[in-house]
Amino acid sequence: MIYVNGRFLTRPMTGVERYAYHICKAMAELQLPFTIICPQGPLQDCYDVNGLNIIRFGRGNSHLWEQCILPFFFIGKKDCVVFSFTGLGSVLISHKVMTIHDLSFLEHPSWFSKTYYWWYKIMTPLAVKTSQHIITVSNYSKQEILRWYPFVRQDHIHVAYNAADQRLFHPLPQTIKPTERFMLAVASLDPRKNFSRLVEAFAAITDCQLYIVGSNHRAFNKEDHDAKSYNNIHYLGRVSDEELVRLYNEAVGFISPSLYEGFGLPLLEAMSCGCPVLASDIPASREVCGHAALYFDPHDTDAIRQAIVHFLTLSDEDRQALQTAGLENAKRFSWTEAAQAIINLVKGKSPSDTI
Repeated sequence: MIYVNGRFLTRPMTGVERYAYHICKAMAELQLPFTIICPQGPLQDCYDVNGLNIIRFGRGNSHLWEQCILPFFFIGKKDCVVFSFTGLGSVLISHKVMTIHDLSFLEHPSWFSKTYYWWYKIMTPLAVKTSQHIITVSNYSKQEILRWYPFVRQDHIHVAYNAADQRLFHPLPQTIKPTERFMLAVASLDPRKNFSRLVEAFAAITDCQLYIVGSNHRAFNKEDHDAKSYNNIHYLGRVSDEELVRLYNEAVGFISPSLYEGFGLPLLEAMSCGCPVLASDIPASREVCGHAALYFDPHDTDAIRQAIVHFLTLSDEDRQALQTAGLENAKRFSWTEAAQAIINLVKGKSPSDTI
């Protein structure tokens, strides 16, 4: 019997929750029988749970439920496996498969609150040691896991890429042109996303606006980047998926200045909408984007500015070539393929090293 830790359904849909949700939907479409275990209480409206088998067990939606309450559900249950697609999973459950999206908290502790850092520093290796397999989202993250946790067997780590839902993220027919020329950035507002340098770089751009979609999270230390004094930089906060698709379609380009990523799903969302991409020259971005993006050094504000200026002066032919390359690149990634390889893992078949 296959179970999924459904705590993610009680939380707003950010990157890791989106991953868990789409993996579950894809497994359901592939007719894999599985059950999601959720705490009592309301589920977030952003999830369409039609077709998903959900059982409610216990109250609360915190780490306490995941670590201490959820294990009681599995007392006496044999021949089952429990997937945690957003992270840790309970260290008291040994018949589990956990997901590690990245290990940025180990690489850069200063980016995170002390509570978050110490919780994951202590709990992650315990969860790793009590897991049958580990799923991660890129070959880069796999190498990071092996570097930080050398006790893990390489063949116990399987890469299941993110993907953009192309039923949602796709080019729209242009009926109304945007009122102003703008570039788009989408990410949580935390230090590793590097918005302080992006804001500084974009402040000197006079012929284009910058729209930033995202919000703060208590897990991260806040970064000092005050864009209020710049007329060409606008924070939009969280937006609906439908609004995000519109922004991807209307933007002249998408820019990701991140210093560290395990994957970088907005890169694929932008490409799937036909939005040309500028990305940090970091391993995960290279793995995800390949030759379908323009790269820059995210540690150098001048390099970011020069990349923006270069992009804004591209010919229509070069811009179209970048757009076409992005659309083709996004097709390399599929939730269905990721879910199928996870199913193969459950059934004891030999999944490829990269899912």
